[in-house]
Parts: sequence; C-alpha cells; structure tokens
Amino acid sequence: MRGGPAFEVLFNINTYLKKKGLRDKFELTFFAPMEKPGQKMGDKALLMMDKMFKSMDIHKQVGSKIVAFESDGIVFENGRKILSDLTMFISAGTGHTILSSSDLPLSEAGFVVTNEYNEVEGFEGIYAIGDSASLMGAKWRAKQGHVAEVMAKNVAYGIAMHIQNIDSKRSYMGQLNILCMMDTGNGAAFVYRSEKGGKMIPLPIIGHWMKKAWGVYCKYSKLGKIPRIPGM
Repeated sequence: MRGGPAFEVLFNINTYLKKKGLRDKFELTFFAPMEKPGQKMGDKALLMMDKMFKSMDIHKQVGSKIVAFESDGIVFENGRKILSDLTMFISAGTGHTILSSSDLPLSEAGFVVTNEYNEVEGFEGIYAIGDSASLMGAKWRAKQGHVAEVMAKNVAYGIAMHIQNIDSKRSYMGQLNILCMMDTGNGAAFVYRSEKGGKMIPLPIIGHWMKKAWGVYCKYSKLGKIPRIPGM
C-alpha cells in the first residue's frame, strides 16, 4: 500500500476539523499492514512521524494484514476491527495491463525491468520510464515525479546521441532520492532520503505556503507561462 499520500490527507483532515471546531467529535486512525509504514523515509523521519501522530491525537493500527473492508469498518488478521464511518485506502500500484500482455521483461509487480539508462535490454530502441519502469536501487527507493523527469531527460539524451552515433548515456541512479514536502494544512514537514541517510524537518506555517507556491510554479512553468528555474 501507499503510506505517503495517506499521511498528507490524514494530517489535512485533522487541520480541517480543528478549524471547524469539530476535532473532538472525531477519532482518526491510521492503519497499515506493515510494521513500520513510512520506513522508506528513514529512522529519524519515523520518530518524527510518531511525534506528529501523538501531537495530533491520531491513533495507529499497524503490523497486521488487512482481512476485509466492511461497510462499518476494517477487519485485521489479529482479530481487531476498526469501526469506521469513512475509510480511505490507497493500494500499491501494479503495472498497466498492456505491459503484462507484452513480451517485455517485468518485475514481480508488473513493471518493465530496465538498466540504469532506462533501456530494456534485449529490445533495441525500447525504453521505459516513470510509472512503467521498475526502479533499481536501494530498498527505500520510491517512484516520484522528479525521478520520472530525470528519466525522460536521460532517455531523450540517449536517443539523440544514438542518432549521431555517439556512445554517451546518462544514468538516473545519481538522482534517485526521496524528496517531498508533506503538507499538514497548517504547515509541512520537509522529507529527504538518499543513500547517505534521511531527514525530516518540521516547517510550521511556512511549509504549507511553500507547498502551495510549488504547485503554482509547477503548473505555470510546465505550461510555458513562466520560466523554469535551472535544475528544477
């Protein structure tokens, strides 16, 4: 399952209910089958997440497989049932059915296996990037937009060099990291993870507006209405 997006939605619901003066009328619970959801962010980030859950009075049910979703709640393998009026669950992604019906090499989850240059080995001139590609690297790796953009640029470069008979390629491995601003509705937490370790830095108030500003920048820069910042 996907934990990151669920964290953001949950924190924003908490903030929304507080603004409406209704927080004390609701019980919020985060649930996941794994023992340490969010572990990809690093141990320091996990400790910070626990502090955030406690400060917001958000309960946790982790470490037990989900048996069933019912109209009034969620049932777990350990016998526990969380009663719920509203349940949000974000499942883990799998490859598109068009990939499974192809003869391309696929990972267990159904994504195309490539080398570090996004080439599908054994299939000349075939590349896979973004959601279609199976990421190489450490166990903490995660698919994010900025990694997909790096892949796209690298593949475009590789094709251009191939056309000119120049032996030059670019790997995405050096840009493989987790980078996000986890919005809470009234602030945010900056999360970064690389092969050197991870960090999570709380950014009260300003973090929320930084996230909103980034959304505006991404939209209008990609529409060509404002210039792109070099390297971003």
